[in-house]
Amino acid sequence: MPTKIYLSTVGAPVDPEDAKISVFDRGFLYGDSVYETLRTSGGIPVELTRHLARLQRSAEGIGLELPFSDAAIAEAIAQTHEATGNDESYVRVIVTRGVGPIMLDPRKSSSPTLVVLVQPLVVPPPEAYRKGIAVVVVGMTKTMGGLDPAIKTGNYLGSILATRRAIAAGGDDAILCNAEGEVVEGATSNVFFVKDGQLCTPPLEAGLLAGITREVVCRLAGELGHTVVQRRVQPDELRTAEEVFLTSSVRGIMAATTIDGHPIGTGQAGPLTTALHERYEAYLGEIAASRPR
Repeated sequence: MPTKIYLSTVGAPVDPEDAKISVFDRGFLYGDSVYETLRTSGGIPVELTRHLARLQRSAEGIGLELPFSDAAIAEAIAQTHEATGNDESYVRVIVTRGVGPIMLDPRKSSSPTLVVLVQPLVVPPPEAYRKGIAVVVVGMTKTMGGLDPAIKTGNYLGSILATRRAIAAGGDDAILCNAEGEVVEGATSNVFFVKDGQLCTPPLEAGLLAGITREVVCRLAGELGHTVVQRRVQPDELRTAEEVFLTSSVRGIMAATTIDGHPIGTGQAGPLTTALHERYEAYLGEIAASRPR
């Protein structure tokens, strides 16, 4: 079966219909959980070390002590991917604080629960990367209640509401702003733009998640001779950029060719976006080629 789910309560991958957690799990009740999303290339989890390091940082950020080692999580991912029989997989790693009574006090919870959800990888077709997507700048932040944007938790309502607002305005995806009105990130991605020939991205201190693919793209851009400038940006400047693109672990590099109904550049993926997309695809190929035969 192409979708399998590993549960620490079971200790092995199971079919979706057998993947059950308690309704008293705090991840379900309160979003009291942390997670990472990644993909495989050649069956190898892409940038797994960085993803697991960020998972640990997120757990520390909410005071959750992970009882699962990086090696144990990596093994659970490998077992579950193999059990699916997929050539390539989408992988989501979730750790909840565990089961507890219906009360906020986290001290009342049981042991944390590890969930590894693996299903077939689905990425946009090549023409989608050429055409790009329509995005809408929404005047809201992703995190709610003052939560550190560097922490990836199961409380995703901010991104859901932002995406809902973007769709209602005729877009495919949302770009969010901080309290000062500056562009920070996408609902599930980081933002890059080209202005006066310079490749730029908002800085971490603006209030955004340090994306794993964001780091990779900065490195690959350097290989292509481009220095990435991290600076603050207002929505109006983004709307008049020569190129805009979003980065994420599953989708990779996706051009944003329309912002708030106005075309960016030629209305197609620009030359630097295309070059970086091609280099990123080559990078995925390098990972796949490193798999022992």
